[in-house]
Amino acid sequence: MESNRVIQRSRKDFFISYTGTDQNWAEWIAWQLEEAGYSTILQAWDIRPGSNFVLEMDNATQEAERTITVLSPEYLNGSYTKAEWAAAFRRDPTGEQGILLPIHVRECKHQLTGLLGSIAYIDLVGLDDMLVACDVLLTGIRRERAKPVAPPRFPAGIQPSLPEQPRFPGAFPRAWIVPYQRNPFFTGREEVLKNLYDALRVGKMVAVVQPRALSGLGGIGKTQTAVEYAYRYYSDYPEAILWARADSREGLVADFVAIARELNLLEEEVQDQNRVVDAVKRWLKDHTNWLLIFDNVEDLTVIKSVLPSAYRGHILVTTRIQATGEVARGVEIEKMEPEEGALFLLRRASILAPDALLTTASEADRTKAHKISQVMGGLPLALDQAGAYVEETGCSLSDYLDFFEQRRENLLRRRGPPSSDHPESVATTWSLSFEKVERANPAASELLRFCAFLHPDAIPEEVITEGAPALGPTLEPIAADLPELNEAIGILLRFSLVRRNRGTKLFSIHRLVQVVLKDDMDKELQRLWVERTVRAVTRTFPDVDYTHWLTIATRCQRCLPQALVCTKLINQEQMRNPEVAALLFRTGYYLDICGQSREAEPLLRRALAIREQVLGTQELLTIPDSW
Repeated sequence: MESNRVIQRSRKDFFISYTGTDQNWAEWIAWQLEEAGYSTILQAWDIRPGSNFVLEMDNATQEAERTITVLSPEYLNGSYTKAEWAAAFRRDPTGEQGILLPIHVRECKHQLTGLLGSIAYIDLVGLDDMLVACDVLLTGIRRERAKPVAPPRFPAGIQPSLPEQPRFPGAFPRAWIVPYQRNPFFTGREEVLKNLYDALRVGKMVAVVQPRALSGLGGIGKTQTAVEYAYRYYSDYPEAILWARADSREGLVADFVAIARELNLLEEEVQDQNRVVDAVKRWLKDHTNWLLIFDNVEDLTVIKSVLPSAYRGHILVTTRIQATGEVARGVEIEKMEPEEGALFLLRRASILAPDALLTTASEADRTKAHKISQVMGGLPLALDQAGAYVEETGCSLSDYLDFFEQRRENLLRRRGPPSSDHPESVATTWSLSFEKVERANPAASELLRFCAFLHPDAIPEEVITEGAPALGPTLEPIAADLPELNEAIGILLRFSLVRRNRGTKLFSIHRLVQVVLKDDMDKELQRLWVERTVRAVTRTFPDVDYTHWLTIATRCQRCLPQALVCTKLINQEQMRNPEVAALLFRTGYYLDICGQSREAEPLLRRALAIREQVLGTQELLTIPDSW
């Protein structure tokens, strides 16, 4: 029996090497080949439970005459897949026998380097017609003329045979409602997309897959990531990919009416829109292989009210809300890393082609783009605005940096050419959020203004709670009352305007949020918040006390970034009072103890000068050691 099995397998024409992400492509390719009279070895069909996977793959690479590699970004990064194509390459390094046959199914040509990149491939990327794709596939695998031995039968009167076969992965879903074109400049987010896909794919093994919620600050790229997911993985959802605006129940219901029409659920116009919602809910419950995207959710209970109790599709949510609770599992979208942001900027500015790599840009352009990415805090919307400006005006990246320094407020409010996917500028987007925060909780709005003048990456909670008496009549009573403070913080978290680390009790705020907040204030209001900030940090930064050094050192180090920011604010506003002198002295003294005498000396000199100016030289003789 075993010998027969080996003989049978040795006659296979193709071993199809693929990664799990591309199983639908692999099955479609295998089906077309077997329909055309070829034989295949496919993991999903031929390797059964209990088999030794590694041994079976080794046998397959040896017993098949040729190896097909299903090329995608995931395939090129796989560990087992490298061994599979390398085994075929070793048998035919020159390619004369055509033993290794790559088939390009998802865009990855710029990643094709080294030995595998030297092999000509069959390209199915961008083909959405199954017959055309099948013809390209079969033509590509033939190594000789494909004329049949027997004459073809006259087609008249022949009824076409329609066997049940895998759906062509390149075909769009039967129902498609995505209001945005695919973004040709989309860059990065590879780990987010892969993890999202893997989580939802694993979820197919359970009855109901919990929705995933892409959360983050306005302009961080939540909607664009959802759009990219829909276009990248549409072949996994042959029934439908549907989109609904969810910033209000009215908008959501209106889009559900459009969905009902797309799904042919309305035989006539229905006045009662609740019946339409119910019809869509029934469809979601009764069908599989669909994706529903709720975009810009501001109230999670709104989407909860339109979901069936059980369903067998996937749901993706975009929202600024960080606490998604039981409705969805949160996936936080982070800012772009400097190199990733630089690449996106260069592509958006048309300095690089949409699919070019960063290494193809000049060193000067890479350096300036990297700088702009840092200045924009890795925010995709801000980088998109910058790229659009550079493309539209033809200015250099260096000029843009100069303009941004001189006219920052104007550039952040300038959206450039009309954009359907995100028509508002960075400044407009956030200003609308600031207004909503103000209406919901004035103390939260004051807290946000306070954060605008602090170091953005590590704001200790005690700067707020212990600095409360310095924060003004609206914020002071809230900051001193932890439950009330949590309510105010919750409002800011709802709009992703700040982030809170429960473990370290530190806050963070995006640098550009700080910039827009400050630009929204007049000079008088800015001066007021600078004074409040300095006083609050002074109340928090401790006197250096050797008797409790470990405790004091930990507190000083924790508050040091805020103290250093305050030294700049003090110089900027030319502040002179005893509190200012005390903060400069404590900061300088701590730095000196820590061996940073060069940084400490100007602070100490400045503290003494202010003290002398405010109190006079006689008072210096009575200064306590602790000030």
